[in-house]
Amino acid sequence: MVYESVVVAAVLFIATLLFHGAAIERLAGLSRAILQVYLVTVLGIYFVWFWQRGQTLPMRAWRLRLIGRDGGKVSPARGLARYLVAAITLGTSFAAALYLREHSDSIVAWIALAPGVLSVGWALGDPDRQCLYDRIAGTRLVRADVPPAQDEKP
Repeated sequence: MVYESVVVAAVLFIATLLFHGAAIERLAGLSRAILQVYLVTVLGIYFVWFWQRGQTLPMRAWRLRLIGRDGGKVSPARGLARYLVAAITLGTSFAAALYLREHSDSIVAWIALAPGVLSVGWALGDPDRQCLYDRIAGTRLVRADVPPAQDEKP
């Protein structure tokens, strides 16, 4: 996830430059909301597109591959489901962690950490070591050096 976040930061940086240019002024109001929706959409396209092909660049480096529950390729619907569940659970926790840096006494922020912790922590008790968002989306993260399923074309 750490390596993936470096690539995601680069994707977001480029997407922001395309949206806003190199302007220094801060975005506020509707412009900021539109930028945020745009960036979430760009990330969704990035992840779903690469997951349909089995791997993002960091997944390739770590020799990991994303497959459907049946062992075949990830469909766009399953990739989108995985992205949405992960974005909601991990995004909520990420926002809460940022908020807690300044407001460590916020009970709501501590509670908001729970979805991400539960989603990733789920893998500790899962028999296949899959995160909760993989279980919900019907996807599996496997080692890439394991041969693909019979019905999957290289």
